[in-house]
Amino acid sequence: MEAFFKALLGEKAFLLDNNSKMIAPTMEGKKLHNLERLLLHVHVIVEEAEGRYIMNQAMVHQLNVLRKEMYRGCFIVDNLKRQGTESNNYKGHDVSNSFILSKFNPVKRLFLSDVDIHRETDLQQVIDNLSNIMEDVNGIVVFLNNYPPLYRQPYSMHLFIEKCMFRCQMEMGRIMAFLMQKEDQGCVGVLPIVGPTFVGKSTLVANVCNDARVRNYFFQTILITAHDINSENISTLKDGAVILHQNNALDQNNERLLAIIELSGDIDVVAWNSLLSSSSYLGRVSKMIITSRSDKITKFGTTQALVLTFLPLEAYWYFFKISVFGSIDSNDHPELQSIAMEIARGLNGSFVGANVTFSFLKDNLVAQYWRRYLSSFREATQRNVSLFRESPYGLVCDCKPITQLIRGDDEFAVWGRYHACPVEENVPMITMKDVIFGRGNYEGEFDVLAWKSHIPPYNSYIVKCVIEKSK
Repeated sequence: MEAFFKALLGEKAFLLDNNSKMIAPTMEGKKLHNLERLLLHVHVIVEEAEGRYIMNQAMVHQLNVLRKEMYRGCFIVDNLKRQGTESNNYKGHDVSNSFILSKFNPVKRLFLSDVDIHRETDLQQVIDNLSNIMEDVNGIVVFLNNYPPLYRQPYSMHLFIEKCMFRCQMEMGRIMAFLMQKEDQGCVGVLPIVGPTFVGKSTLVANVCNDARVRNYFFQTILITAHDINSENISTLKDGAVILHQNNALDQNNERLLAIIELSGDIDVVAWNSLLSSSSYLGRVSKMIITSRSDKITKFGTTQALVLTFLPLEAYWYFFKISVFGSIDSNDHPELQSIAMEIARGLNGSFVGANVTFSFLKDNLVAQYWRRYLSSFREATQRNVSLFRESPYGLVCDCKPITQLIRGDDEFAVWGRYHACPVEENVPMITMKDVIFGRGNYEGEFDVLAWKSHIPPYNSYIVKCVIEKSK
């Protein structure tokens, strides 16, 4: 494997040396070149690790540290390149130059970061951090060879990201350790998972439940929603629960059951105690995972709660760039990369926003089209900040409506609250693309398909839309 790494790194280093000739021989340019070389080494190791079935949690933690610093380094490199080309990218194009130049614009501040101000300090800091971490690289390379690959064929990082939950290796390992830990007879282990709307709580749990180790360990996995939990129907909870998986190969007389409980908010102590006392109706419940937006559920856990937060900007940009460009090298499209970074900054870490954006951009890598989309994105951001003092996808996370102009200046759409539903349910035929591009004469209030998830639980995300006339 070490020989493979050296050969791959040598090929990439050759390409990097050719590209580096275009960088001005300034101190910042030299540091940027050094950082790019370090990132090549780190990227090869992280990509190799992503494709392997790693069970050692200490190694997962070490890789997570390396991965976070890689995200930060990639963001700094791309941000510096964007700053060097931004004015040229938009010269002569009608994309609201006053919006770009005014740093006092409240919308513009949404797209600025501390990296713009302290870029040289951050550049040197991330170089030092990566250099220190890379001292342990040889050990990581040796250990990676001991773990079996997840795939039997070569894969690209964008394909891997589309088929897994991004940046949740640590969290999945934590849940897996909880599920595999044996409880005392008659005891029920409870793991609370809390986080804001659309941060990925249900998606994370669904991906863990889809793991072969969980499917082979538990006889049955059931889903209980907030609607099912009340003191009146607690005795028939098993009949009302949804069976997510059942392993008939296991001995039913020695069954282990996993209950997933999804709450939108809090649950009172009386209902919770009734739920625990009803375990005899559910079989021998050995584990429970309870998810909610409210951190008040942490008091019901038998182990420390898992708290999910939105990705930091550096990690979100890495996810966004890999997903929107796919197998295409974004460095070959500097203007598109600059546009993508500005859009990513305005999405506030929203996975819903990212996936909706991918549906518009990833199959149409044309600069004129992307500039037009960016102009519309800025207009929507300005409008919502002016009306509600918040960006559109900040409003989405707060479950508030957002507005967006369609069909010129004549009409606008009010996007209501998003909700998720299984793919087998009735999904609207109207997509967000249809509404924005005017594919049909839609009026009044109707449901719109925002996007379909490609990973468990494979939900379709539906949004309520109202078309109104501009005043």
